[in-house]
Amino acid sequence: MGHIANKIDAKDVKLLNVFYGNRYKIDVFQREYRWQREQIEALISDLSSSFFNNYEDNHTIETAVNYDCYYMGPIVLCDDNNSLSIVDGQQRLTSFTLLIIYLHHLQNILSVKDDQKIDLENYIFVKKGGKKTLVLNVESRSEIINHLYSNENFIHEINFEDPNESYDYLKSIVEESIENIKNRYDDIIRFFPPELKTTKILSIFIEWLLNRVVLVEIKAYNIENAYTIFETMNDRGLSLNPTEILKAYLLSNIKEESKAIEANEKWKYLINLLKTNIGQDADLEFFRNWLRSKFAITRRGTFKGSENEDFEKIGVQFHAWVKNNHKKLNLKKDNDYYYFIQSNLSFYIDEYLSLYSLKNSVEGNSVEDFYITNAFTIADSLTYPLYLAPVNIIDSTDVITEKYLIVNKFLDNYTNIRMLCNRAITQSSIRNYFYDLIKEIRNNKIEDLYETLNRESEKLKEIKANIDNFQVDNWGYYHYFYARVNYFFPKTREEYIFSELLRSRKQSSFVLTQIFNNEELQKYFEDTNVNDIEHTIGNFCLIRRYEVEDFNKKQTRHKISYLLKRNYIPEMNDSDLKDIEILNFVINRNAVLKTITKEIWL
Repeated sequence: MGHIANKIDAKDVKLLNVFYGNRYKIDVFQREYRWQREQIEALISDLSSSFFNNYEDNHTIETAVNYDCYYMGPIVLCDDNNSLSIVDGQQRLTSFTLLIIYLHHLQNILSVKDDQKIDLENYIFVKKGGKKTLVLNVESRSEIINHLYSNENFIHEINFEDPNESYDYLKSIVEESIENIKNRYDDIIRFFPPELKTTKILSIFIEWLLNRVVLVEIKAYNIENAYTIFETMNDRGLSLNPTEILKAYLLSNIKEESKAIEANEKWKYLINLLKTNIGQDADLEFFRNWLRSKFAITRRGTFKGSENEDFEKIGVQFHAWVKNNHKKLNLKKDNDYYYFIQSNLSFYIDEYLSLYSLKNSVEGNSVEDFYITNAFTIADSLTYPLYLAPVNIIDSTDVITEKYLIVNKFLDNYTNIRMLCNRAITQSSIRNYFYDLIKEIRNNKIEDLYETLNRESEKLKEIKANIDNFQVDNWGYYHYFYARVNYFFPKTREEYIFSELLRSRKQSSFVLTQIFNNEELQKYFEDTNVNDIEHTIGNFCLIRRYEVEDFNKKQTRHKISYLLKRNYIPEMNDSDLKDIEILNFVINRNAVLKTITKEIWL
């Protein structure tokens, strides 16, 4: 019988059993938590889609255990002397931890009845040997995870003790995980589908998540074996990715060998450009976005049991879709395949890289408009196809830029008006609208593009009536909102570039801060319920991180002058605020901010 150290176990494990009663460590030499917005959005979209493929109105919690499973792939663990180390899978397990924390809070916020509520604390914490810790027991991340769990009112700005004298330490490994965890939790709040936010459906969803989301657990009993498994699974030579399969299909249809060789070299050059300038998976995202923008025609119906169509199939297996739909791409003769790579592919990869640069460039006139819009916007899987859809290969550079600007302004209006009116911007909620819009503006001339998107912007005015009831209930968005308001004023633009107003952990960064707390307001309005006043937009602003403590110590009557003196409320006029009462200040500022909001958007 072999020694246990050489043993390897592999089995399907429910998410419930992955988390419940276990304690995991992540070795210090492992990479940090690096999931970005697109991974969280894809996870939530896939989970909700899988759930609703099974759900019907007459279902109960008991029904959920019979739903189809959703497989999340493998995790690799090392069980060495009863200590479980995560060798591969920490990105997914950390993300699921954040989702479970959010679901824990959401049950309370929706006032789910006790007989329907699912106790999620035991999937976040574990008690072993008299010691209670997080299931994912990583000391450097415990403060941020505990903070998220302890704060039901979602995630507010978090002030940590500065580990060094300088916040240049922001780039350190520990800081990277903390910042990503905080931002991904914000993304969960942002992308969680509103159709799941009912007491009945939420309970069924949680039951399904715990019992029917399944991972393959591969467990080794010494670290060498565990890493051998990890390396084998991730050996890039073992399998072709969809881009490589697509290349093989396209090149196989170019009969002239010299042209095939030339096209292959061009392909390698272009794919390397994407990966070098954007990231290792940029080729996959490019093909999904490009094919949707220029060639997809059909989409899945909205009724139960609808099959995937062009837009959905491209997202799942774009290489197979191209092969089965080559006529939609005008691929008929071998020369078509050659020019498809040499001309079409080359042109649109250049444009895709240009768009990526525009979306991520922090300063520079009209270029800055793209960065400002995309600092808070809808999913990349919808924005990139929308930008690319009207662009034609025969367009001049000036025409393309003008088209991008028109699309950019529409996206800016659409995202912010829906956020301010408490409308969902989750991919699952808006994708059908955008798929139809992508088709409508495909290859549009400038005039037609402007007319179409102006018409769609006009429709947004139909929901703007709700814009008068601002409540600061999403810390991530409202930090962005106040950054936009502040940047509306020339004095602020002269002092900062926009990115400096956004959230960061630098000591000089800005923190979204409540001006008057509940206790201060109650003193002035003894006979009034101040809860709505406390959380309205007139009662918040951005303040330098290093001045927050000083501001909070100020006497109530001195706070307004403090903010005015430091230009923290640039929309308010000093001469109009002399001897003003707190109530009038908040009411007046609400009105001013609403006016500015309508000037920026719409």
